[in-house]
Amino acid sequence: MVCLGVPADIGVKGEKGNSKVTEKPQDSLQMKFVLILSLLPLIGVFLVRKFFCDRVLKKYEGERVSLTGKELAKRILKNGSKGPVEIEIKTRPFMILGPDRLVLSTRLADSIKAKDVAEVGLMAGMVLMAQRQSNVVGWRLWAIKSGTALPVFVALVAPFAMFFLRVINSITFVVLSLAFSAIILALTTAVERAAAEAVSGVLMDSAIVPRQTEGETLARLVKALSWKRIVPGAISWLGR
Repeated sequence: MVCLGVPADIGVKGEKGNSKVTEKPQDSLQMKFVLILSLLPLIGVFLVRKFFCDRVLKKYEGERVSLTGKELAKRILKNGSKGPVEIEIKTRPFMILGPDRLVLSTRLADSIKAKDVAEVGLMAGMVLMAQRQSNVVGWRLWAIKSGTALPVFVALVAPFAMFFLRVINSITFVVLSLAFSAIILALTTAVERAAAEAVSGVLMDSAIVPRQTEGETLARLVKALSWKRIVPGAISWLGR
């Protein structure tokens, strides 16, 4: 009796030809674990910002003061600067400051909103700190800028990575970059907090601001704003 058999390798080849490269189950579980773990620092920084910054900004929303942001910067720098500081006005600057330079946006320079004026006051405090500890302030500025640039870069690369990796892996890399930025920002937040403490003390104890009530308002806002950039800039609009 003659048996017609199919060579064993034909079935194997057919399966290989029709199959896709699959990832091991344990690898998938590991990536999901990393994704969940990466979310923890992000949730943490959002909660910190909500408690220390957002609720204070909401309380003073719409409040106005009797001087502009540029005027406050001039007074703070005149009061505490070790040397001349050039104040420049540009359309859309991104945290450009140093021991002898402060660049303000047109909106912040001309605004009389308490929040905007306080933000300029905090930046002026960073200039004063840069005159004493330029390296420390430089690290903080790097952290702020990388918190915007790094996640955006990873997010742009992620769609192309999907051709080689699973979707969950690409998402994990994006969230991981955000978590890394959040940790760096949290570790360097002390720099802005120290600058805020110095500026708020000046606002409370000197005649830089005409009215005492305005000085108290600006001092509270400056302290609150020192927590604002603990969230990576790429996702800072979330939760507002």
